[in-house]
Amino acid sequence: MIALRVILLLVALLLTPLVQAAKPTNKVLISKEQAVTLVQQHYQGKIMKLRADKRYYQVRVLQNDGHVITVLVDNQTGKVHKDRS
Repeated sequence: MIALRVILLLVALLLTPLVQAAKPTNKVLISKEQAVTLVQQHYQGKIMKLRADKRYYQVRVLQNDGHVITVLVDNQTGKVHKDRS
């Protein structure tokens, strides 16, 4: 019985790194400064506000025509797109 517990414990210890490696990371790779630069490359105007959440930077841009838009920047990939909401 003890041998079975030891074997199960060893298997669990050996599999732990594999399970952790399979989990998606939420590591931020794009800085706030990089997000602003990416937005400025896609949309002209003045950056009014930047807010960070778990996956995206939300950047408010006052465009030259007076409209304010919200642009999302994926903080892992740097993908930029206009918020549709």
